[in-house]
Amino acid sequence: MLNTPLKPVALCLLAVFCSACSLAPAYTRPIPPVPDRISAGTGVEAEDTLQGDQKNAIAARLGWSEFFRDARLRELISLSLRHNRDARLALLAVEEARARYAIQRAERFPRLEAAGTGEYSGQVEGRHAEILEVGLMPSFELDFFGRVKNMSEAALQSYLATTEAEKTVRISLISQVAESYLNKRLAVEQLQLARNNLASWRKSYAFVEKRVQSGQSSLLDLEQARSMVEFALAALAERERQVIQAGNALRLLTGSFSVHELPASVPLRGLALAALPSQMPSSVLLERPDVLEAEHMLLEANADIGAARAAFFPSINLTGNLGYMSEDLNRLIAGPNAVWSFLPRLTLPIFSGGSLIAGLDLAEVRKESAVARYEKAVQTAFTEAADALQSRASYSRQYKAQERYLASQRTVLNLAMNRYVNGAVSYLEVLDAQRGLYQAEQDLLGIRRDQLLNEVRLYKALGGGTRG
Repeated sequence: MLNTPLKPVALCLLAVFCSACSLAPAYTRPIPPVPDRISAGTGVEAEDTLQGDQKNAIAARLGWSEFFRDARLRELISLSLRHNRDARLALLAVEEARARYAIQRAERFPRLEAAGTGEYSGQVEGRHAEILEVGLMPSFELDFFGRVKNMSEAALQSYLATTEAEKTVRISLISQVAESYLNKRLAVEQLQLARNNLASWRKSYAFVEKRVQSGQSSLLDLEQARSMVEFALAALAERERQVIQAGNALRLLTGSFSVHELPASVPLRGLALAALPSQMPSSVLLERPDVLEAEHMLLEANADIGAARAAFFPSINLTGNLGYMSEDLNRLIAGPNAVWSFLPRLTLPIFSGGSLIAGLDLAEVRKESAVARYEKAVQTAFTEAADALQSRASYSRQYKAQERYLASQRTVLNLAMNRYVNGAVSYLEVLDAQRGLYQAEQDLLGIRRDQLLNEVRLYKALGGGTRG
């Protein structure tokens, strides 16, 4: 049998192992308000239909270093994950949420404090007395109705939601770096195209100038040729500015303005990405970090309802004291001076002016809001994935058609130049053909950039980028 002074401590320790009931509603994941499957809609072969889920399982495990095949882009993404300030803030937010959860979780365990007091009293002239006391003071709340448990669960779900939010920031950062890199590649290649066209139009100007000197062309033709050179110089200045701005945007995302040794660039035409599936079940979107974040927020709201319900019921707090009391410091720690006390306290809410009911109503409304946010997150994920999948085929057709159009424009320019040399047409037709060819070349580069961007957005929509 336990000694009498140890009973309060034993009761407090026993209370730790008491399993509290929970008044939180049973959690059921909302049914996703989207179709069961996402597909490109056209051009899907039967074999792909049979193997779509298997292919998606592979895509879900595809790290960003495997998806992006360009070595220079991989190095830039690695730099951004180390130095980008938004990524750093997201990690610090996770640490903050972890600390808040640890504080709330500590409420589920007994508190044990050591304290010492001294009381001195007496007459100004005469006898005096002193009382010295030291001891341990345990305290604990018996969580019979799950108030503390649900508050701890809500803190845990908040921490897990913050963890998923950090993953969302990571995925978004990787996507932004890839988009900025593709924009810079487009600017660089369009700058080179502008330089090539400037050189070509200067040759045309020199050609027309010789024809004017020989009396084969007019001064009007020469001025028209000069105008194209000036047009090319203006376009060149614009492209140079775009390259500078694209480079600065990329450096901001990487979080470093220092010069780094990077692998050689790959042209847009040769830049490759890992293959992604053409269709998949919508359930894979439930693993996206932003969707998981919304679900953890829903679970947090669910736990808050349990805590609000528990507030209607009594709370029992156990406090005690185990130590020594004496009037003499030299004899303070001695067997006969041992003292103990045990003080259970029950608190029952009787009248609160409606605050408890309002608190429960607020918790239930917040849960409904969390359900709506979760459903919206699922619908947003479905829309993003469907847009990227259904745009694939059109980008492919557009790029091939633009290639054919570019070849046709080259032929038009050759024919126009031959007809001009033979005196069949004016130089204006040559200028129109030159402008058409230049525009077609620029458009082809832009379509290729957009085609790659669409694949990056699909990878992001599938939740890719959580691992390297």
